[in-house]
Amino acid sequence: MEAKGWKLVDPGSAAGLDGSMTKAVERGENWFGYYWSPTAMIGKHKMVKLDFGVPFAGRDNWDNCVAKAEQDCENPQVTAWTESEVHTVVTDDFKNKAGAEVMDYFGKRVFPGDVMGAMLVFMAENQAGGEDAAIEFLATQGAVWEPWVSADVAAKVNAAIQ
Repeated sequence: MEAKGWKLVDPGSAAGLDGSMTKAVERGENWFGYYWSPTAMIGKHKMVKLDFGVPFAGRDNWDNCVAKAEQDCENPQVTAWTESEVHTVVTDDFKNKAGAEVMDYFGKRVFPGDVMGAMLVFMAENQAGGEDAAIEFLATQGAVWEPWVSADVAAKVNAAIQ
């Protein structure tokens, strides 16, 4: 990449990486790098994921080859990155005591990455804690959370946050 005129920078730390991204955005310059999401940085600077030009080559290739040391992977397949999944896990005792309505809620609840990023930006810019972010989420993201609950519950929540 250097031979093609790219300026390669080793930021040395997460803070350095964040600084390089912010500096480029503030100057109106391009920035190309590897970063994880959702984070406040990705949300704040509206960074976009580039297409690798190939699809994800499957869990077996990822788990048993790509994610291992080079010497432990004889035949790696070209692949895009896997998407990380976050699951809600509860005990049998919780499930039995919570009931069907609560478990149905957990089954519907999905936070889109861009919404999570926006909430992280809100928290960072306002030095907000989880409770403040939850109120902001409920107040601004009804299209996301209202389908998770009954119309009666949505109406009660909306009335409470007004």
